[in-house]
Amino acid sequence: MKKLLLLDADVIIDLHSLQLFEKLRKSYNLYVTQEVLAEAKFYKRRNQKIPIKLGNKVTVVKDVRVEHLAAVQKEAQEAWLAIDSGEATSIAYILQGEKDLALCLCDKAAIKLMAYMNLEQNSVSLEKALKNAGHHAKLFPRHLESNFKDCVKRGKALRIQYKKLT
Repeated sequence: MKKLLLLDADVIIDLHSLQLFEKLRKSYNLYVTQEVLAEAKFYKRRNQKIPIKLGNKVTVVKDVRVEHLAAVQKEAQEAWLAIDSGEATSIAYILQGEKDLALCLCDKAAIKLMAYMNLEQNSVSLEKALKNAGHHAKLFPRHLESNFKDCVKRGKALRIQYKKLT
C-alpha cells in the first residue's frame, strides 16, 4: 500500500464527521488539490456546521497541468460520467504520474472514471486505506471496498463499451 494519499473532498468531510481524519493522517502523507481544499470547508455534526481546518495537515498540490485536466474532462465526457472539479483535478494529478500517490475517493462516477482511464491501480477505497493503516471503523456504504470494486468493474465495462480499443 502506498503511504501517500491524495484525498477527495467527500473523503475529507466524511473522515472528519466520523472522527477518523487524525488516524489516517498519522499513517499517511496526505495530499489535496486546491480545488478539493476549497470544497472541503465544513462537516455536519448534530445539526451544526463545523469548519474543517486542514492547515499544515496536508500538502496542497498546485501544479496540475492544463493538458492533463483537459484529458480527464474529455475522458469523462466520452464515458458519460459527471465529476466535480476537485475530482477532475485529482485524477489529472494522478495522470501526471509525478508522485507515487493513491487517490482515495468514494464518488461512484469518479471511481468508474479512474477504471475507464485504466488508472484504478492508482486509487483506493477509504475502507482499504484505513485497514492498511491498522484502523477498523464503521463506515458508510460508499466507503466500502465492495462498493469500490463494483465501481471499478463498471468503469472497465464502460471502457469496453465506449473505447475504440485496437
